Amino acid sequence: MHKLLLAGTMLMAMAGVVDARDIVVAQSSDLRSANPGVNRDGNTDGVILHIVEGLVGYANNGEVKPLLAKSFEVSADGLSYSFKLRDDVKFHNGKKLTADDVVWNWNRYLKPETKWTCLPDFDGSGSVHVTGVKAVDTSTVTITLEKPSAVFLGLMSRPECGYTGIISPESVGADGSFIKPIGTGPFKWDEWKKGEYIHLAKFDDYVSPQNDGKPDGMVGSKRPLVDGIKFMVIPDASTVKAGLQSGVLDTAEISPDLIPEFKTSDTMQLIVARNNGKNLFYIQTRDKVLSNPGVRRAMAMALDLDQLVEAASNGTGTANGSMVSQDSLYFDDVQKERLPYDIEAAKKELAAAGYKGEPITIIANKRSNVPSFPAAVMAQAMMQQAGLNVQIEVLDYATQVDRRRSGNYQIISQSVAPRLDPALMYGFYVGNKDKNASLMWDDPKAVELMKAAYGEPDQTKRQAIFDEFHTLMLKEMPGIFLYDMVDVWGATKKLKGQPVWQSNARLWEVSLDN
Repeated sequence: MHKLLLAGTMLMAMAGVVDARDIVVAQSSDLRSANPGVNRDGNTDGVILHIVEGLVGYANNGEVKPLLAKSFEVSADGLSYSFKLRDDVKFHNGKKLTADDVVWNWNRYLKPETKWTCLPDFDGSGSVHVTGVKAVDTSTVTITLEKPSAVFLGLMSRPECGYTGIISPESVGADGSFIKPIGTGPFKWDEWKKGEYIHLAKFDDYVSPQNDGKPDGMVGSKRPLVDGIKFMVIPDASTVKAGLQSGVLDTAEISPDLIPEFKTSDTMQLIVARNNGKNLFYIQTRDKVLSNPGVRRAMAMALDLDQLVEAASNGTGTANGSMVSQDSLYFDDVQKERLPYDIEAAKKELAAAGYKGEPITIIANKRSNVPSFPAAVMAQAMMQQAGLNVQIEVLDYATQVDRRRSGNYQIISQSVAPRLDPALMYGFYVGNKDKNASLMWDDPKAVELMKAAYGEPDQTKRQAIFDEFHTLMLKEMPGIFLYDMVDVWGATKKLKGQPVWQSNARLWEVSLDN
């Protein structure tokens, strides 16, 4: 009763502050910081996405395309990137974007005192070392690297980096302290009432990058079609549902168990959007039982993957046994290959591996927005058919994460956030497990292929690397990839457009009927 009263009070308060021409979206937690790429989380990234833009951004298929730059060129040796800026870009304070602004931003990001989340990705600690950022003229910027990198542009475009967003120097005070984000995006910073809402206002002078009139990831057509966006902080799922039913909320992520209700509603609509994240079984390849690839292959062949995905995703997912997303430009016929569903073949693999019925535990959590537990339950039943002695251990999410990071597990049923370049996805799973116990696969050939994918810029050659990697993965089966993550959102019928992309709200090219 207390929760219902609280929900009703919150909805009445929301109704009192909403401008009818704003899109009102719920998010589960408050903004951590308005400073792009600093003290961030997923909800923070989703707000910042609307305010700032980088030199480049991701398209739907994972290709990196110009955004604030109208074009870019890479030198023959791969060490120099020249960005030609668009001449139609203004900051939210009305000032025109210049090359000096870009240099100022990069110098600021690369200072440790800024506490940019992605500093290790560009200071030489990781795969990229930016050695210089220079304004050639008022509209041209050159960025130089210590060594060639195929992922430099992709790293720049990541949400975790605040999209390496270019903000006006007036965003920062004379003492270097951050004031507010004065960006170039389709919406501008307006008001933050902590714990309640963040309001962004339409930027009337916004001009989309060159496009075909359609939204395309972070690029494409990006027109702001409403007066503003109000991000309401509503952690309670029942309040979110009530807000959508009443029309006080326009859109929000919903629990998958509400799919049937939203499908048949006269006033609400269901929005399902696939993203590049992964649902998988993460296998400890150093476990006494699971160190044998034959046991791991048997587990994969015991799964009727299409049936498992159908059930675990409430009919919204499509089976994909590859680390590469189905929407990626690198998802080809080789990436579609997976081990066959074959119980008898699985039994033969187990016999050849010397498996004697040793217990195998799948760790799962019961968060409602991921398939961790239902996927584990389905897998347990299917694997038992092949003679595998599978048990399930349910943990809270934080403990599950700790177990993965420490390497203390056999199998973990988990979901991993989107990474649009396959090499960056590999980087989450592959590497030296002695140095990083959270990694899944330390096969020397896999590590070699991952490093090659980080350094090879040619698309055709990268495709060959990714295909060889996938073929090796099917042989070694260090993890069982189930399907690409799916965003499940609800919205009122008056909302037009696609309000979600890669698990973030994306509210340009989205409108409301009167």
